[in-house]
Amino acid sequence: MARKAHDRLGDFTATLRLVPISLIAVAIAIPSAFVALALLRLIGLFTNLFFFQRWDVALVSPAGHHLGLLEVFVPVVGGLIVGVLARYGSERIRGHGIPEAIESIL
Repeated sequence: MARKAHDRLGDFTATLRLVPISLIAVAIAIPSAFVALALLRLIGLFTNLFFFQRWDVALVSPAGHHLGLLEVFVPVVGGLIVGVLARYGSERIRGHGIPEAIESIL
């Protein structure tokens, strides 16, 4: 005879151990939300600085800029800055991507 779905489910009882784990999760989530907000504001600031030459943190699309062909040089300059940082900066930032960068921070 076929077993019903509720017969195959695991044990999902909640114990008191769930409370400290939830508190730790909340303690990590609150500062993480502020870091994410700061990152969004930095993205808005640099977008406004490089595409619109104004000091503002509002998130705007760079589609309405008036740079014309100079738009090509915005990522080129960013790449040159990263290249100089990787060449003459700390050796810990060299690597193949995000995992190495996170590992160097930790």
